[in-house]
Amino acid sequence: MMKPISASLIVMASLSACATPTPPTVTASDVDDAFDEATRISALPQTAIADLPTGSVTYNGQIGANVSGDAQGSILADMTMIVGFSSNDIDGNVSNINLINPDGTPDQLLTGTLQMSGIESNGDLDATASGTVQGVDNSGFVVNSDMNIVLDGAVYDDTGQGDAVYGSAEGAANGDFLLDIDGVFFGTSN
Repeated sequence: MMKPISASLIVMASLSACATPTPPTVTASDVDDAFDEATRISALPQTAIADLPTGSVTYNGQIGANVSGDAQGSILADMTMIVGFSSNDIDGNVSNINLINPDGTPDQLLTGTLQMSGIESNGDLDATASGTVQGVDNSGFVVNSDMNIVLDGAVYDDTGQGDAVYGSAEGAANGDFLLDIDGVFFGTSN
């Protein structure tokens, strides 16, 4: 009786090493465009405290970061940041996390969404985005890791007052695969 079970386990183990990565949802051109947008927003003037928005503002943008560890290259992800200027809180999420090879070509989509929470104080933004992401390693195994990114930035003036955000995005992914994350977040309310 043990032989059929052992054979089944061997077949299952060999099948689990044949996972196919989820194709990336960005192109190399998207990566270049994101870099250009981050550079543009970083050069904008910071919003004066008296000119900060009131109520809640939703900023849509991205996180772009270099990664090292079990993967080398970078990530590019979509970010939605909801800043409550009256309540001084931050909510939102980070999704569509794409792993980019060192040569700038997109490699795979890391599935999963990071939930964001934090505080806003006089235009200063301090938040954390965290959650579980899943990908496929170079050996074809599905891997999961807990990703945590600390967002530290401010509100900026783009086409209006307080309609852009920019700052650092630093953190790590720990679990089946390990990543160090060092980059920026940016977005606009337009």
